[in-house]
Amino acid sequence: MLRTLVKNQIIENILRPQNFDSKLGHKKFSILILDKSAMEIVNSCLSLNEVFEEGVTLVEDLTKCREPMPSMEAIYVMAAVPDSIDILIRDFTRQSKHFPENSYKFGHVFFLDVCNDELFNKLAKSSAVNYLKTLKEINLSFKPVESQIFTVNSQDEGNLKRTADGIASFCAASKINPTLRFHTNNAQSAEICYQVDQTLKDIQSDLTTQAELVVIDRSFDLISPLLHECTLQAMASDLTDFHNGIYRYKGDEDETKEIPLDENDPVWLEVRHKHLADVLKSVPKLTKELQQIRGSSSTNKSAKEVQTTIRQLPAYLKKKSKAEAYLNLAEECREKYFGSLDKIILFEQDMAIEHTPEGNELNDSQTVNRLSTFMSPEIPTDTRLRLILIFLLTIGKEKDEQFLNRFIRHTDIPDDEFKVIQKMLNWRDGSRSSPFHRRRPPPEDERYPSSRWDPKLRNLIQDIQQKRLDERGFKFLGQKTISENRAATSARYGGGLIGRPKERRKIIVFVIGGITYSEIRTVYEMSEQTNTTIILGSNTVLTPSQFLMSLRSAC
Repeated sequence: MLRTLVKNQIIENILRPQNFDSKLGHKKFSILILDKSAMEIVNSCLSLNEVFEEGVTLVEDLTKCREPMPSMEAIYVMAAVPDSIDILIRDFTRQSKHFPENSYKFGHVFFLDVCNDELFNKLAKSSAVNYLKTLKEINLSFKPVESQIFTVNSQDEGNLKRTADGIASFCAASKINPTLRFHTNNAQSAEICYQVDQTLKDIQSDLTTQAELVVIDRSFDLISPLLHECTLQAMASDLTDFHNGIYRYKGDEDETKEIPLDENDPVWLEVRHKHLADVLKSVPKLTKELQQIRGSSSTNKSAKEVQTTIRQLPAYLKKKSKAEAYLNLAEECREKYFGSLDKIILFEQDMAIEHTPEGNELNDSQTVNRLSTFMSPEIPTDTRLRLILIFLLTIGKEKDEQFLNRFIRHTDIPDDEFKVIQKMLNWRDGSRSSPFHRRRPPPEDERYPSSRWDPKLRNLIQDIQQKRLDERGFKFLGQKTISENRAATSARYGGGLIGRPKERRKIIVFVIGGITYSEIRTVYEMSEQTNTTIILGSNTVLTPSQFLMSLRSAC
């Protein structure tokens, strides 16, 4: 489990060594200072209470104005970038009229990644180095989003070297010696693979676990980021105030409530990848449980029962809050779906699959007529834009100019938005047609009509698993190192990334440009179905609105 892996490294390699005094036999106390990247990493796997238990008295943001505490030692965790180095130096060279002492007594510095020679020399030549007791590169420049999902490079998007450093950091932390493959149609994937290979050689870490690492670009599947996904986690992220594992909603008295829904919650693990229709089937059970919880707080109780209730109060309140949150989330998604999206989602699926649920193939004239019914100004611009893009990527892909001119004339979508459409078409044309989509046709497809599309990642992983991935389209970097005989792998390291008792085959796919919640769901489904540990990484996790924003920013 990636979050447990990173959590243990932060505690055992950063916090505990600095805050435990072997002579005194108890903890010392220090300030923890984090930059943006480190803040995201720490927050993804540690609660504040867990940080404080390790002798940290205060957590500070490196980039913000901080009150000097010259009697305290400080632990810095940060990326090795110029701005952060400059702030670190200032913290220990502040003797002036306004700041007669340094910000802290001493510093312990942990770089998330490799510090290049130029920055290292700048720090070494400054007087700040006299106050630094620790200076280490810890190779932890990736964020564990979930047990099998990670992201890198949140602070400097578009920098291929930093992206590669993040992937190499993940491999080093996980003790993975990867066989690298890149998409020959994409120069970025090749460059990242070369950089990962070089960085791992420079790190010279003890890499004991084999895995296949394939690097691809978002252009391999441009449809998945545009579709409304009808499973709970995806809908919550797309349509509600659910971000970074925290769900925010209005309570009974119109107060804003915040509830964590993450992998620490067994209910969330059970329902996050379920279709909304299946989630709604469990609502009566949740409602009954909530009524029972409320009923257990009846005022007609004896003194002994009241004492028992008081002792159980924290657990009772937590259970009540979670039940209310799930009911509210299910209802909010249901309202959004049946309020305006049910017909739109069905049409999206028809275009993506290029067939109706009954198996009838769509033609362009029929599809344009259906599309025109969703071009009303009452429908949000983003929703209409997504429909047009899906159409041009599927049914209308052979007649771009004809249909684009028609949309410009007959819709009131702002002219600037058509730059987004043109950007998408250029992106599509810059990459060859993706081979990764083998549709499950009706009547074999027994899924809900609103969830017939398979992300192309599914077919890519299947090709990797069945050793049929085209070696001309996906070249190996250097020699193949994955042994055909898996039994030869040492049993000592059989636990792998998520602590399994037996050695499992490991596949890592890194997508440059963002991953979707439908792809995240696919990874977990295929891991369970094939007894394979599949890890998915990227620069970011995308919702459809974020995908459109990235297209706009690129125009």
